[in-house]
Amino acid sequence: MEIGKLNHRIAALENHVKKDAIGNHKAQWEEVFSLWASVTVSNNGASEETDTGVTRAIQKIEVIIRQTPQTKRMASTVYRIRFDGLDYDIKGIVPNYSTQDYMKLICESRKAGAKDDFY
Repeated sequence: MEIGKLNHRIAALENHVKKDAIGNHKAQWEEVFSLWASVTVSNNGASEETDTGVTRAIQKIEVIIRQTPQTKRMASTVYRIRFDGLDYDIKGIVPNYSTQDYMKLICESRKAGAKDDFY
């Protein structure tokens, strides 16, 4: 991949559990770093899903980023990305073991009807 194709800025968000003033634990997403990426809509791009009477729009994207020690630590259960004002759950991480230069993130948006906290 040519470095010029990494033309979109994305933010990596990490889940942290914080305590409030009275000791309640709450999950929060905090931006830990930002990086340049190549973002494309995946083959089955957009769809809708209905669960318990709530319809939710789903947009799937593929994000190619540089493989660095920082990005190698990313896990789909702890990280999500923010691109163009939307948060995307990471559904899969595909590292490139042969050249160790880039990795692909398979992501899915959380739009109408979806909660922002963990399920």
